[in-house]
Amino acid sequence: MVDGKEVYISFNRWEDTIRHSFVSHLSAEFQRKGVSVFASEDSASDDRFAEESDAAIAKARVSVVIFSENFASSKGCLNEFLKVSKCRRSKGLVVVPVFYGLTNSIVKKHCLELKKMYPDDKVDEWRNALWDIADLRGGHVSSHKRSDSELVEKIVADVRQKLDRRGRIGVYSRLTKIEYLLCKQPGCIIRSLGIWGMAGIGKTTLARAAYDQLSRDFEASCFIEDFDREFQEKGFFGLLEKQLGVNPQVTRLSILLKTLRSKRILLVLDDVRKPLGATSFLCEFDWLGPGSLIIVTSQDKQVLVQCQVNEIYKVQGLNKHESLQLFSRCAFGKDVPDQNLLELSMKFVDYANGNPLALSICGKNLKGKTPLDMKSVVLELKRHLSDKIFVKLKSSYDALSVSEKEIFLDIVFTFRGANVDNVMQSLAGCGFFPRVGIEALVDKSFVTVSENRVQVNNLIYDVGLKIINDQSDEIGMCYRFVDASNSQSLIEHKEIRESEQGYEDVKAINLDTSNLPFKGHIAFQHMYNLRYLTIYSSINPTKDPDLFLPGDPQFLPPELRLLHWTCYPLHSFPQNFGVQYLVELNMPCSKLKKLWGGTKNLEVLKRITLSCSVQLLNVDELQYSPNIEKIDLKGCLELQSFPDTGQLQHLRIVDLSTCKKIKSFPKVPPSIRKLHLQGTGIRDLSSLNHSSESQRLTRKLENVSSSNQDHRKQVLKLKDSSHLGSLPDIVIFESLEVLDFSGCSELEDIQGFPQNLKRLYLAKTAIKEVPSSLCHHISKLVKLDMENCERLRDLPMGMSNMKYLAVLKLSGCSNLENIKELPRNLKELYLAGTAVKEFPSTLLETLSEVVLLDLENCKKLQGLPTGMSKLEFLVTLKLSGCSKLEIIVDLPLNLIELYLAGTAIRELPPSIGDLALLDTLDLKNCNRLRHLPMEMHNLNPLKVLDLSNCMK
Repeated sequence: MVDGKEVYISFNRWEDTIRHSFVSHLSAEFQRKGVSVFASEDSASDDRFAEESDAAIAKARVSVVIFSENFASSKGCLNEFLKVSKCRRSKGLVVVPVFYGLTNSIVKKHCLELKKMYPDDKVDEWRNALWDIADLRGGHVSSHKRSDSELVEKIVADVRQKLDRRGRIGVYSRLTKIEYLLCKQPGCIIRSLGIWGMAGIGKTTLARAAYDQLSRDFEASCFIEDFDREFQEKGFFGLLEKQLGVNPQVTRLSILLKTLRSKRILLVLDDVRKPLGATSFLCEFDWLGPGSLIIVTSQDKQVLVQCQVNEIYKVQGLNKHESLQLFSRCAFGKDVPDQNLLELSMKFVDYANGNPLALSICGKNLKGKTPLDMKSVVLELKRHLSDKIFVKLKSSYDALSVSEKEIFLDIVFTFRGANVDNVMQSLAGCGFFPRVGIEALVDKSFVTVSENRVQVNNLIYDVGLKIINDQSDEIGMCYRFVDASNSQSLIEHKEIRESEQGYEDVKAINLDTSNLPFKGHIAFQHMYNLRYLTIYSSINPTKDPDLFLPGDPQFLPPELRLLHWTCYPLHSFPQNFGVQYLVELNMPCSKLKKLWGGTKNLEVLKRITLSCSVQLLNVDELQYSPNIEKIDLKGCLELQSFPDTGQLQHLRIVDLSTCKKIKSFPKVPPSIRKLHLQGTGIRDLSSLNHSSESQRLTRKLENVSSSNQDHRKQVLKLKDSSHLGSLPDIVIFESLEVLDFSGCSELEDIQGFPQNLKRLYLAKTAIKEVPSSLCHHISKLVKLDMENCERLRDLPMGMSNMKYLAVLKLSGCSNLENIKELPRNLKELYLAGTAVKEFPSTLLETLSEVVLLDLENCKKLQGLPTGMSKLEFLVTLKLSGCSKLEIIVDLPLNLIELYLAGTAIRELPPSIGDLALLDTLDLKNCNRLRHLPMEMHNLNPLKVLDLSNCMK
């Protein structure tokens, strides 16, 4: 019997030249890459070999068929090709054709001559098989332009991808990255690699694939599964004896180590959870010979760091295509589900989030089920995590320390998707060391920090929720209440609420009131240890929740760190509300008129959000919160004043947008980095210059630690502040990057600008000219928006100095007539609705990189300059509504969209046929247009052609 091989190489075995050179090299390269291959070099043609080859083809997953110069001279070769073709059709064998020294057409020519060579009944079958294989897409052709070694590499890479798609999905692409990390390390040293990732992500599968591929290159190799258990049971000598065949008679360590140091060894330690055993076993690699390779897999990155591996590869989840393929194979036995099951399958794929273990378990659970049953499984999975998945992931949770478990459950319960700095502040308020704890959870693959937010994988999140719910099965053991399911007793039963039993241990409540099947009362007596309270409605966030505080409550838990209550129903907080531990107060759309009145200990408070609390009158208490960082009061329409914040040295963000009754802003602390005042009633900002430390207003920005660069941006927004008529000298605010004065309709002049300004919004202001300081001193400006500045008449000289300006918006500047100079690196230019009469040809050179040019509704524009074809990057040209535009001489060759609706053109230039990329041409309401040029037939990509109301 022949053992099953992954690849069968079919060729003319009697053709010695190809057998001893090309095929030999191809077989060796397959083996070097860990791919088992059948390619007999025995020239015998007896029946025994024919049987073996037939069996090998039937068991192979891929067959490489080599058409060489004399392939048709052997009946045995033709019979093999016939067998391969049959297996392709009946069993789905993947076939890779290779044309070595000839082409597809020559193969077909040989097919036509078979009848002359073999007056045999099988000729028709042979011919059909040859045509079938030769016509397959993706074949490889030898060429005098590249060597055989290059051809071999391409064939092997192609076959490995095909094996990957049909076998261990996603392995090949990841192995390629591992090979790169190993190639970075010199072969003469002891190389090492760590493979890191969450449970079930495929670390062992990937390590095993690397081991299979590389082990042939080493004198000795071993793969130690479940290393911690193996090392604990067998110890150093026991493992060496079992895994490397070390002679147990050798009792002297020095002799043993000397023997091992003379060998190149491949060593894989799989699923290492505790670094002590692994580091003890490896002994800093002291017993391994030069050229050896160590691979360690672990869910904990710090284990790999302590094992001193040279490189660490983080295993990413499968992509959507790979995930669907694996799920479909496990559920339906094929790579792609039927169309009627595709949407349902994608729900499982989205849930598993690229985790191969979850995909395979979910898929196998669906085998033999009807579509209706599958829908039930999806709904069940959303409510109850699969036991097999839970057991696998729960074992990782059990290995966490007590504080890591608490931090993890708090993140799952309260902080998923939250800003990492905010999370750390809240956790620190509970006595944790959050930076250490979160870093440990990241290293152990429980959470990730992306774009400065704490994220939790779907599966890990469900594990956390199940653990929380399991803890909540008995009221006496309940620490966290989530949703209506386990919060009902908290609200529904008065006798339970009024007793102390169990509730003193409650740490968190996260209540979505939209799921409550009733209206209820809630009170917090006896919840002395409640840290996080969140009450909201997911269905209608601004609707009052069907939840009431009985009477006039005199009690809110004194240990609260985070209080988030959307649509809080009372006009003020209880007078005795202890806020000494409160880190964050988040109450959008509340009915508050005031906070608590009087002086409170607000030392710990970092953030307060009362946005859209339309009855709120004042927040004077906030001046006694020395460590506050963010105040969000946008949409508080009745708010009449803002407290003095000059002494709040940590305040970074203030949002008073649309607080129309705010007439002035107090002294600004030097720590401010975002100030939103749009839509307020502020008339001047003289207070910005009154701060004794105003020159340091944004310099502290440099010290802000954040992975999201947008958090470092200094922003001043006064959009729609229609009463604002003057500004202080804002040059002193050196780090300001964004200034927004759009809609400040009385603002006529700005004296100067900060040097680091990148975006400036002046739309709908009363400005008459572009400040010359912008052109000569503000070198970093990227975007300038002056749309609908109706008093603007001219652009200044020196615009070409603005070398970074990419977007210039002047649309709606109805009195702008002349454009003499423009920045050289513009990407987008908006001039719609201006009074420009001509577009000077001298500007074309400065617009060499423009992508979009908008000249719509320029009623005085009579023509475009010659040389427009020089704008090789222009893809969108808008000229609709230019009612005096009669002639277009030439057009940019790479245009994709051309809008000419409502123009006076009589004909299109013949060069329109050269626009090979044009897909949209709008000619509606072109009343003078008489005909289209013949060259229009060349516009193959054209998808939209609008000729409506072209009457002539």
